[in-house]
Amino acid sequence: MKRIERLEKLIRRRSRQTAPFSKDKPAESRRRPGRKEGHPGAFMPEPDHVDEEVVARLSGCPQCGGDIDRVEDILQFVVDLPEVRAHVLRIITQRGWCPCRRRTVPSSHPRQTSRAGGKVKVSLGPRAMALCADRKHRMGMPYRDIANLFGAYFGLRLTHGAIVQGCLRLSERGRPTYQALVHLARRSSAVHTDDTGWRINVESAWLWVFATDQITISVVARSRGSDVVLATLGEDFEGLLERAQCLGHPLRRAVEMEAEQDKGAARFPRAGKGPLKDAIALSHRHGELAPSTMCGYARGIERRADQLLASHLTREDNRKLRDHLLAHRDQLFPSLYDPMVPATNNLAEQQLRGAVVPRKIGGCNRTDTHAQSHAIVASVAQTAHRNGLTLTDLVRDWMRVRPPPVGDPTIAAVLSTAAPLRSHGTTASCSSLMH
Repeated sequence: MKRIERLEKLIRRRSRQTAPFSKDKPAESRRRPGRKEGHPGAFMPEPDHVDEEVVARLSGCPQCGGDIDRVEDILQFVVDLPEVRAHVLRIITQRGWCPCRRRTVPSSHPRQTSRAGGKVKVSLGPRAMALCADRKHRMGMPYRDIANLFGAYFGLRLTHGAIVQGCLRLSERGRPTYQALVHLARRSSAVHTDDTGWRINVESAWLWVFATDQITISVVARSRGSDVVLATLGEDFEGLLERAQCLGHPLRRAVEMEAEQDKGAARFPRAGKGPLKDAIALSHRHGELAPSTMCGYARGIERRADQLLASHLTREDNRKLRDHLLAHRDQLFPSLYDPMVPATNNLAEQQLRGAVVPRKIGGCNRTDTHAQSHAIVASVAQTAHRNGLTLTDLVRDWMRVRPPPVGDPTIAAVLSTAAPLRSHGTTASCSSLMH
């Protein structure tokens, strides 16, 4: 009877539409909401400017109307967004006949974003186009929702087709910046990488992420092999390629398997939780334990894991979990020896999380051109976000009709002047990973 109930729960869990964190039984005791004790308080800072000031004078008691003594001021700020009204720039260019070249020549203005006229003389400026691209390629917002947002809050009536074509043009103009990011990654001492499933016209592909402490590079490829790494970082890459295995994933898988299985079948996932939990806990103790002590504990965990992986298994689910751990055995425990390597996550994996949203909502890409466009825009947008910038800060020159000449990679200067730099991870090396 218990086995039937367990199977019914498994079927409901796999077919339900609710969030995966939903549990069968409510928790008897819940943790107190809010941050832990001793955590610094979080509040909005005082604004650096004031646009309007009002004074609510106290001339008498609000209740009885009597006189008031010892009146003092109480300062308060209300920060709100101004009413947004589209800024329209009308540009008048001219054209005329050049007898010397025997052709018609036009004039141009640095703030032009297109030379088109007639029915298509209206175009989006760099701020609007950058915001559209950032919402789509970094945050995974659907094109139609972006158009609704601009229409409802900004008074700009857009079609989702116009945003699609605009992102394609934006990515083409941002290709030199993307190549500059790749150039910087090739000169880095350590690069984190990870990949996830992707689709190009319903065909299987993979979205790769290469990340350092400052930049993030996305690559959409139809291959999951080392050829993608070589094409991105180059065959003469002299740094270390960090591809650590997150211990949280197999741990959650073992917990689920233990709940689904019974009797002897549950022994393997139950035993597998021990080394994984101990490794995660030990990885946080580099600062309090001596290196020799850490190595001793780490070797003990590795011996337990190896003994467990050498066991004979008959159940298919258990064999799959064991085979997965065996395939990534060299990548399981580098966090126990290097304090800069996280045990439950990887910098590239963190940068890859945002790609899950557009994959589930937008169905990835329809063509290789759109896939490359997503890789370019997502790379620059995520890099700008990590360094305290916005995509608008980098696309102003892209959208000019007369862009500045392209010389050395300008993104290096942008990153070096961005302050403060905000890193979401580390570039720790691991000798067991692919070079």
